[in-house]
Amino acid sequence: MTRSPRAQAKAEAKRAHLIEQATRCLAEKGYASVSLRDIARESGVSLGILHYYFASKEDLLLSVISGYKERFLQELEEDLILGPVTGWQTRLSSLLRKVMTEDRNLHRLWYDLQVQAMYVDAFRQPVREIRERLYTLISRMLEKLLSEKGQNTPPPSQEWVHLLYTALDGMFFQALLMEPEQADRMIAKLDSDLSRLLAMLFVSHKTR
Repeated sequence: MTRSPRAQAKAEAKRAHLIEQATRCLAEKGYASVSLRDIARESGVSLGILHYYFASKEDLLLSVISGYKERFLQELEEDLILGPVTGWQTRLSSLLRKVMTEDRNLHRLWYDLQVQAMYVDAFRQPVREIRERLYTLISRMLEKLLSEKGQNTPPPSQEWVHLLYTALDGMFFQALLMEPEQADRMIAKLDSDLSRLLAMLFVSHKTR
């Protein structure tokens, strides 16, 4: 039976509310320490109602992560790809500082999901898809920077794209293990390391 527009809107609002509550629970305690029963209790619904909207705990985590990462990827694209080249690194630092402080717990779920993907088959493809989108954003940004420098060379190799992703991701992971008060120091280090990596990339392209 097809739902009326009003019923559909109500169901979508309820699902969004449950995702919001689940996001808070998972971000505070981590995937392994939270059960569906915990989330149902925090959301003020029965376990049966929660199961009506989400087939499993894995399904719920994927809904939480996909929503957050979609917003994060959109912010990256707007700030870096669609914005002017001038000041791009400052805008990136500002976004990462926000993630390290205001969205710290949320972003830790991304690393939680990657760890769980080593054991849960359902998580592997979503993790690969998110990484591929991040690789694409990095590749587009590198092309933009190389074009700005007048380097009419082939697009950056996948090796460089993966190297930059690995370096940024590793530094970011380490930053999340530290206290939020140290965010400025970590951002400064990331800026410095990123500048050195990009300088190496530009030199390598000039010699191609």
